[in-house]
Amino acid sequence: MRGMAALIIKDWRLIIRNRLLLVVLVIYPFLIMGVIGAAFGDAGRPVPIALVNMDGADTGEAAWTGIETDEAQGLQRRFRRRGGSVREYEGMEEAMAAMAVGEVNVLLASADTDGTAAWLGAELSRDEIDAIEQDLRGEADAWHEFSTAEEAAASLEEGRSDVLFAVWEEDYPYIAETIWLEGENHDASALVQRFGRDVTEIREYASERLARDDLKRGRVDAVIVLPRGFVHALKTLDEVAVLNVIIDQSNLVKAEFAETSIRGFTSRIKDGVVRNKTEAVVAGLYVLVSGGDFFGTEVTGLEQIRENLLDLKEATGDRPDMQGKVDVGIELAETVIADIEDAAAYLRGTALPIELEVSSVAGRVLSAKDAVVPSLIALSILWTGVLCGAILMVIEDEEGMRVRLGLTEMGAFSLVGSKLLLATAVVFAQSAVMLALAVAVFGVFASNALLALVIIAAASFSCIGIGLVIAAFARQVAGAVVLSVLVSFPLIFMTGAVFPLSQMPGFMQWIARAIPLTYAIEALSGVMLRGEALADVAWQTGALLAFGAGLLALGSFLVRRRSV
Repeated sequence: MRGMAALIIKDWRLIIRNRLLLVVLVIYPFLIMGVIGAAFGDAGRPVPIALVNMDGADTGEAAWTGIETDEAQGLQRRFRRRGGSVREYEGMEEAMAAMAVGEVNVLLASADTDGTAAWLGAELSRDEIDAIEQDLRGEADAWHEFSTAEEAAASLEEGRSDVLFAVWEEDYPYIAETIWLEGENHDASALVQRFGRDVTEIREYASERLARDDLKRGRVDAVIVLPRGFVHALKTLDEVAVLNVIIDQSNLVKAEFAETSIRGFTSRIKDGVVRNKTEAVVAGLYVLVSGGDFFGTEVTGLEQIRENLLDLKEATGDRPDMQGKVDVGIELAETVIADIEDAAAYLRGTALPIELEVSSVAGRVLSAKDAVVPSLIALSILWTGVLCGAILMVIEDEEGMRVRLGLTEMGAFSLVGSKLLLATAVVFAQSAVMLALAVAVFGVFASNALLALVIIAAASFSCIGIGLVIAAFARQVAGAVVLSVLVSFPLIFMTGAVFPLSQMPGFMQWIARAIPLTYAIEALSGVMLRGEALADVAWQTGALLAFGAGLLALGSFLVRRRSV
């Protein structure tokens, strides 16, 4: 036991003397918890949401609708019949010019069999506009709404819509209505702003295209599109108001945060709308039971009818045949009263006025494996790149090669640059194999695999530069490995791979922008999952190359300084 105690004392002194080991055992846990606390400490901040409100009537603005249908020619014929004096135009510009000067107030465009578009215009009443809108809804396989004429025209040209319909917003059926909830009158935009302000930061956009662009850039976490007639559908008993939600599924954590927040505040809207609807309908149903005004008609309630039948039964005590008929009436009244009460309870429990229609900015539903692969590749580049860069430099020290190379005319820049290029090639090959296996074997979605390889090369270049800088502070391979782990591990929590950047405090977001891995994850997710082109990720690619060049220069300086 005495020998064991002596060994423990000896090992303890060894730990105290070894500063690197002391950092790992004592200080590093506090460092990691500090990083996590700083990154996640502001987790309650509102989720940034883009709002596109199409349920508004701006004077002088046209509402554009597109549908996918096999009945384009039939709808064109019906439009001609309903429109009376229908005018034909050569193209969109001529048709819009006629609408602008008041020649017509409605336009309909449909794709002909030869691929050209037929543009028709007419001057219609609001009832006739409503009838045409119902014709379109009845034949639509898919319904699209557009913020601008350019978006609508592109949809027709690209074959995403077979029929376009345009009408002045102030004439569009059931647009820009308001609803009374919790003591206030709300239009569509105010409704979302009012109920979502506790959990989201709403930013309004003029068009869906602009909102989608900011979603791709990470400036917002989701897009809410309020379709035309949204509030009207909320108020009716026979419709469900559809709320279009677009999320970025390339980041599963961010997408989950955003969707959960949206479902949370829309459930509050549901509760308020359901309460208003059921109170009105249930009040009407109970008028049938107790009597009174039933939507403008004075009715005698079933309870009063039952009381009258009971009095009649008592008055006809000497006529059993009459009492039998009265009993049937009393039983019927009691059954109807019970059914009305059951119907009221059922209505309270089943009225669901809002339905979320969730789609992905990628244009397709992404699975978990699709979304996680870009981050896994980026993390692999970080770990292996930092380790490879650091170990290559330190091995040279251990074998005395750097001293011998120092006697030659090669400078520190050439010494560090050779390691950078070699390690970049190794890490690139490893990551390229990972990407190929993910796509070929596991069926992972990658819309632009070739461009992803370009991003991988740039990311490898920058992350290996970190390893070269670390190598300047290590004398042995073991020390280089430990330092690489110490540096790399906290970076995982600061780049958006684990937690959305939008939910971090502002100063942590600035720190994240100083880490190459942040740009690697964004660029890989963009080109693999969102179908982005090189121009869309040029900023991230440039940042990765700049980091690599800067770290190469810094590594060369530290090596030269250490050699002196």
